[in-house]
Amino acid sequence: MIIIHKIALYTAVIIRIFKEYKLRSVLSILGIGFGTFALIAMISISHSLQEKSRQEVEKFGKNLVVVKAGKVRVFRRSSRSITSAKTLKISDALAIKQHIDHVKTVLPSFQISYPIRKGGTTIFSTIIGVGGEYPQVRNIKVMKGRFYSRKEEQSGEKVIVLGYKIAKDFFGDEEPVGKTLLIFRVPCRVIGVMEEKGTDVSGEDQDSLIYTPLKTAMRRLANVDYINTIYVQVEHRDYIPYVKRKIRQLLRKRHHIKPGEKEDFTVLSPDDYLRMEREALHIFSLLGSVSAVISFIIGGIGILSIMILIVNERIEEIGIRRAVGAKKTDILFQFLLESNIIAFLGSVIGSLLGSMFCLIIFFFFSLPMTLSLEWVMISFLLSFITGVSAGIYPAYKAAGIKPINALRRV
Repeated sequence: MIIIHKIALYTAVIIRIFKEYKLRSVLSILGIGFGTFALIAMISISHSLQEKSRQEVEKFGKNLVVVKAGKVRVFRRSSRSITSAKTLKISDALAIKQHIDHVKTVLPSFQISYPIRKGGTTIFSTIIGVGGEYPQVRNIKVMKGRFYSRKEEQSGEKVIVLGYKIAKDFFGDEEPVGKTLLIFRVPCRVIGVMEEKGTDVSGEDQDSLIYTPLKTAMRRLANVDYINTIYVQVEHRDYIPYVKRKIRQLLRKRHHIKPGEKEDFTVLSPDDYLRMEREALHIFSLLGSVSAVISFIIGGIGILSIMILIVNERIEEIGIRRAVGAKKTDILFQFLLESNIIAFLGSVIGSLLGSMFCLIIFFFFSLPMTLSLEWVMISFLLSFITGVSAGIYPAYKAAGIKPINALRRV
């Protein structure tokens, strides 16, 4: 009860002091508040971007390794072909399936861009010739109609499945299934429409693609004997580095590439596409953490300087309190409590503003909600440490004032 009474008494005194020194108190609170705001905002947004990246990896396909013909360099969220090659064959895909462990599914693919026509409308799009297991491997679903059957694959039927956006561009609200589109000069029957998927981690808009059997793309549309992509689904994520290494060794051997010679293919995984983005996120998070730490330090210095000023201006008050029986520990406790109340108020304001700011960012940029109670608690802990650290010296200075010297100034 005595302790509670003292805390209530000291709190009343502190409120009075805050009213007398409004500007100084507000500046001290804002210093801590900005540090808390920066910490919560930067960490939460960084975690949200990481979660969005994880979701985009799932869009790309589960445990997927992609072999591209030619040399490909990854720049941020897109891949760019540096050289092209015609050396990747269906037999390479079969060899990967037969000779490499931990491989679940292998899908050879041929992609080509052609003008697509319907009436007076012409749109350039990417046609992907690939097997019927593609939707399962790439984690996408058919929204209308169906995907092509194995029989249609084997016979090279002129059937196509449209991406969501392509279907909208050509047919609008009209039913597309059963209609015909001209791919270059080849009439192809629409048998399905894929669900809306958006852009995957490689930067490719999956809603603007057109799918057709591999044999149809290679023989009827392009008349080629090579492919340009192999999709390899691995049994478990942990095996991806092993499978990538084995694919490189196997294809170098099959393509007769000697040691020291450049490869005519590129082996990629979602992690390769995300590497640059992760580096950017790491820098963003690091800079945010540094700015938060600097803000806490500045806030601590602000509390320290203002508390010292307050001590100098309250020497008479301290002398009177000591003369009527206040102990050094009472003065010490009061000033430490003052600095911690400043830090606490700053952390509350910073947490509220930081959380509101994050919610606005998440809403307008369609980011996952990743506000962390853990980091809010960490910010309060840092505020407490800052308040104690900044208040120790002024508190000891106030407690060390001798009553006789203080009373001489009255």
